[in-house]
Amino acid sequence: MIYRYTDGETVSAEPARLEDLLALNDDYVQNYLEVFDDLDDPAYVARGNGFCDTKYSEDFIESQMAKYRQRVEDVRRWIQLRDQK
Repeated sequence: MIYRYTDGETVSAEPARLEDLLALNDDYVQNYLEVFDDLDDPAYVARGNGFCDTKYSEDFIESQMAKYRQRVEDVRRWIQLRDQK
């Protein structure tokens, strides 16, 4: 089955595997939270275009957390709709 996230991206998943998709997206949120908490640590640097000289921007991390939090909510809604059938 094809599901569409609020941001327009689609994902193919079997309804019985939605919990796995939920866990995956929640892991993304947790990973970005960890990076955000260690934002001042010089070990966390951006790796764009082969260069490693700037830290992740706070705005980027916040936008990624917001994206994956919304996806968690989307998957929860899909699970709820699945379970109502």
